[in-house]
Amino acid sequence: MKTLMKLYKLFLMLLVVSGLLSGCGKKEDTKVIQSVSELNGRDMGCMSGSIFDALIAEQFPDSKIVYYTSRSELLLGLTSGKIDGFISDEPVAMMMKNQNPGVDYLEEAVGEVEYGICFSEANLDKRSEFNEFLAKIKESGKLKELQEKWISPDGAKQKKEEHDLDGRNGTLRCVTTPDAAPFSFISNNEFQGYEVELLNEFCYEYGYNMELSTVSFDALLTSVAMNKYDIALNGIYITEERAKSVNFCTPTYTGRDVVMIRTGTASESKGILESIRDSFYKNFIEEDRYKLLIDGTIVSIVISFASILVGTLFGLIVYILSTLHRSIRAVLDAMQESLAKLPAVVLLMLLFYVVFKSSSIDATLVSIIGFSIIFAFTFYGLLKTGVASIDKGQNEAALALGYDRWLAFFRVVLPQALNVILETYLSEVIALIKNTSIVGYVSVTDITRSSDIIRGRTYDALFPLIIVAIVYYLLCTVEVAMIRIPFQAYINKKVHYNDKI
Repeated sequence: MKTLMKLYKLFLMLLVVSGLLSGCGKKEDTKVIQSVSELNGRDMGCMSGSIFDALIAEQFPDSKIVYYTSRSELLLGLTSGKIDGFISDEPVAMMMKNQNPGVDYLEEAVGEVEYGICFSEANLDKRSEFNEFLAKIKESGKLKELQEKWISPDGAKQKKEEHDLDGRNGTLRCVTTPDAAPFSFISNNEFQGYEVELLNEFCYEYGYNMELSTVSFDALLTSVAMNKYDIALNGIYITEERAKSVNFCTPTYTGRDVVMIRTGTASESKGILESIRDSFYKNFIEEDRYKLLIDGTIVSIVISFASILVGTLFGLIVYILSTLHRSIRAVLDAMQESLAKLPAVVLLMLLFYVVFKSSSIDATLVSIIGFSIIFAFTFYGLLKTGVASIDKGQNEAALALGYDRWLAFFRVVLPQALNVILETYLSEVIALIKNTSIVGYVSVTDITRSSDIIRGRTYDALFPLIIVAIVYYLLCTVEVAMIRIPFQAYINKKVHYNDKI
């Protein structure tokens, strides 16, 4: 009951904050940018992993660059006044303008760009086939029809033509970041977009099946350059530098780079409750987006719970191995120290893109393996501390009573050690659950990644994150309670004087 009350208060507080920040009328700007030259010296936003930082440095040499991880965060930074503008490709700028009346883009372009789909080194034959396909549909006029269909202010409302892909010539493993409407996005829990339909038409004509996964934009090109995936699509700019690592097809579209700015027009003033209602509908009810969050929550539960269980058992085994010989303990201690200083995201990416580079192993399983290794050596370190705190006389007394070495450990020493480290162990459990939010880097759509997908469609950076915060609060609370019960039962069964040790 106390947990429910805390959750209820947290939910109300976050909703009110969301309403105050995103729903109330915004102040009208005193000065509206009219030309590109006026932005020089002002703060400019840039999405990390993009090429816009070089363009900003060229066009606005006196401006400060502020980095963001997604387009929705860029848009929030612009509308909240943290930045004065950011560069975007025009097709995406159309989507932002269409969904957000408080922003617009300047008609004056700051660059021209060619878009292309990337192929891995092992799939150059597929690239040749795709180039042949592009030339064919360009000549027939089909390519222009697709461009007019998708690359427009209403492009995000379109649907691709469905085909039954027979896969007679194999399966293409494709990867994207589904927050780049109109090129690639998720609508009604299905992939849509200009390049998605292009690939779908290609696979249908050439007899391929298509598997489409998602990663963060930072890892998009890396995943193809390292042959983890066959094809990457996301409205990717063709540049000389990128062409050194990945193999682009002939351009699928040629467009312009423009600058997004605030219009200075105040959005319609709404009350907090009305704003919350509208945000809830837009982010969760429309296009059945709540299903993304449900699926993502299930993935987060599976990864966190499996990693805790496997990691705990593996950590116990590691501790037992460390007691067999001094040299084994020295190696395991060195591994523990190394893993303690290695960021979890780096380990996951090493496993996914290097260790399992040529394997078809599921990314969720790779995540479980990675977090299990991290948690195993964390638990190993805790066990060393806990066992060291137990008087050696306890073990000697057990041996004197006729217990063998392992029976003495599991019946006398281990329960007391667990009693010492239990609260610290549960704190590490919470840390692991929260750290699972990085699995989007290795193509896993967990609860955090699901919210990113939603934010990429609605450009609402606040409301999805509030729901994610509540989900993680619940996961931490419930999983810690579930783990505490068997641990406490084991301790109480073996140690009949818990607090008197």
